[in-house]
Amino acid sequence: MSDMTLPFADLERVYEHLAETLDALPESQERLFLAQLALALAHRTGDVARVMAAIEEARRGIADVSA
Repeated sequence: MSDMTLPFADLERVYEHLAETLDALPESQERLFLAQLALALAHRTGDVARVMAAIEEARRGIADVSA
């Protein structure tokens, strides 16, 4: 599988849509929505190693912000 990434402009569009969607949800549903989104994207990725790497990348990003 090739290492495809989104162009920065598309990534910004995704970020905006995600932020708007999260803002429209009750806070109590945000975690469930993010879990469902992660699983939907993982299913479409079709490569468990890439999904696991993305989980670790996100975890490291949170750790970097918290430090």
